[in-house]
Amino acid sequence: MDLKSTNASPVLTDPVPINKPRLGIHSSLLPFSQSGASFSSGLLMTPRKKPGKLDDVRSNGWLDAMISSSPPRKKMLKDFNVEVASNDSDIAYNSWMVKHPSALNSFEQIISRARNKKIVMFLDYDGTLSPIVDDPDRAFMSDEMRSAVRNLAKHIPTAIISGRSRDKVYELVGLTELYYAGSHGMDIMCPVRGAESVDPSSCIKTTDHQPAREFLTMIDEVFRTLVENTKDVKGAKVENHKFCASVHYRNVDEKNWPTIAQCVHDVLDGYPRLRLTHGRKVLEVRPVINWNKGKAVEFLLDSLGLSSSDDVIPVYIGDDKTDEDAFKVLREGYQGYGILVSSVPKETKALFSLKDPSEKAKLRFIVCSTRPTLNFTPQRSFPQIRASSGFSASLDAAIASSFLTQSFFDDFERFPPTAATVSSSLLLGICSLPDTTFRSAVDTALADSHCYGLESSDLRMSCFADKALVNVGGDLAKMVPGRVSTEVDARLAYDTHGIVRKVHALLALYNEIGISPERLLFKIPSTWQGIEASSLLEAEGIQTHMTFVYSFCQAAAAAQAGASVIQIFVGRIRDWARNHSGDPEIEAALKRGDDPGVALVTKAYNYIHKYGYKSKLMAAAVRNKQDIFNLLGVDYIITPLKILQSLKESVTPPDDKYSFTRRLSPQSAATYNFSNEELVKWDQYSFASAMGPAAVELLTAGLDSYANQAKRVEELFGKIWPPPNV
Repeated sequence: MDLKSTNASPVLTDPVPINKPRLGIHSSLLPFSQSGASFSSGLLMTPRKKPGKLDDVRSNGWLDAMISSSPPRKKMLKDFNVEVASNDSDIAYNSWMVKHPSALNSFEQIISRARNKKIVMFLDYDGTLSPIVDDPDRAFMSDEMRSAVRNLAKHIPTAIISGRSRDKVYELVGLTELYYAGSHGMDIMCPVRGAESVDPSSCIKTTDHQPAREFLTMIDEVFRTLVENTKDVKGAKVENHKFCASVHYRNVDEKNWPTIAQCVHDVLDGYPRLRLTHGRKVLEVRPVINWNKGKAVEFLLDSLGLSSSDDVIPVYIGDDKTDEDAFKVLREGYQGYGILVSSVPKETKALFSLKDPSEKAKLRFIVCSTRPTLNFTPQRSFPQIRASSGFSASLDAAIASSFLTQSFFDDFERFPPTAATVSSSLLLGICSLPDTTFRSAVDTALADSHCYGLESSDLRMSCFADKALVNVGGDLAKMVPGRVSTEVDARLAYDTHGIVRKVHALLALYNEIGISPERLLFKIPSTWQGIEASSLLEAEGIQTHMTFVYSFCQAAAAAQAGASVIQIFVGRIRDWARNHSGDPEIEAALKRGDDPGVALVTKAYNYIHKYGYKSKLMAAAVRNKQDIFNLLGVDYIITPLKILQSLKESVTPPDDKYSFTRRLSPQSAATYNFSNEELVKWDQYSFASAMGPAAVELLTAGLDSYANQAKRVEELFGKIWPPPNV
């Protein structure tokens, strides 16, 4: 499909004002007259300019919108089609508050209506849970705010709906008790409701909802173009939020705003399926679909089984223009409360306001919301978004990483995993224990009629192996809240198109059993050919998991390819270093006094976060608690049961060497320095030249082991086929 066009891209403008608000609440609760508020005749009235048609950035209203979304410090009161400026800011604000009274002052009124009803809380992140700062990567929640939100989530369902990517906002918040919606609601993880069984395993199902998934490649292309086109504009910052791209001009000199606007306009001109929206000193490029934060609120309420309930009151707190869609939904459809955080009067569909944009007022409201009269206990079929591994409260509060238990044969009940991998090794384990939960999945695969009809014995056994991987993977997808990674035959490690064909075949088998691509990763060896395959698959929207990463060039090339997950084996690198020498990368780490495995994870994490790659980093082969604490902040850690048990049982004093200090963070990544040689665009030649002896030996050993396991599975299937029921 040709996505290029010379037609102008649509621009999302302010909604047409309405003179009589349509309120979905009881008239006794209206804080202002239905006929509208009257304002002081002494105020200076200045006509508001309407946005024009897109011809260029000066005549199409873009600059006007940029200026209006970045108001000066003086108070502005905007009423319907005019803007009102006043030297007496109190008069202006008090007039505005007739329509939008203080949420704190009205709290008893809210409680009165909420008694015996179910409260669901929705929160924006930037400007609501965190302050607005010049550098978006430094918009951190305070410890007090995080504690208040955690406590709130203990009492009522709490969701964060942000313009940031879902993974980014989760990284910043670090609370497992919440529901998350990123990219203005276009990337949602939420419970699957309707489970009738009381079995605990049925209560940890989750699903991703990504209505704009088809635009992933397009957004990534636009992001890269915007980065290139704005690189010479001082202060400009471009972010990839997965389903939308943002150009921040907060730190750009105002005289250069037309340049920013023109850059975005020129890029959008070639993408008729994308549109522009304005935020607070940010231009955002989004897909042209009927989806926004309001739709996300509706979807989450439906997922909680509350969309048609008469005894639910949703509350949404936000500060940005993009939150208006949510305010509108609550006001018109759900009889809920929108609360605008703003010290400046502005047109809004929020019912209430918080005048003080500082943390104090927001904290007071959130803390008040945990009062017992507002408590709501979800049904058992409403799971947490990520499974907890049962750590002590102090450790859980300190760690933003997701812990993945190592084996389903360890202890599922005590340490339920958050994600899973299905591999030839797992199939061998299942077949060696006939009474395992997954044996029926293998037997069903061996009875597959399509595989049975293949003439060649080798093709037949390979088909059975693929079917068994998928059947077991499908069962695992029902047991874990996260994604299931499926091993791709290591014998294809040096065949780019062979890997792609194998992934397509596995994906088709998953589709037959109803497992959506959003729940899947495909585990590919990090040879150069494997990384090329990852790039091709990710361009199709298929998520890849790069394994056997033992050097920085592998990690960097995989990140440049857009791999979803990059896995580094910490302990294996350390083991090699103890018994070998001569690897420059490892020697440099040892000279600094660093563990070489931890050093590689740190360097890869900093590279990914400093340069805005979408990849998530996974640490594997951790050997002890110290490894865990040295890796605090990494996205995922595969953790053996014995370490989880040790962490659960230990009580660590603050001055212990196993401290809770987060070692990896976006802010530390921003200050990390890379050499020019490390910042190249990796190709096959530079990749091969940079692979040190440790990476070559460990990669070869891993491939040999995986290939041998795949061969053993096929040989075993040849011995036990056909199963008893065939």
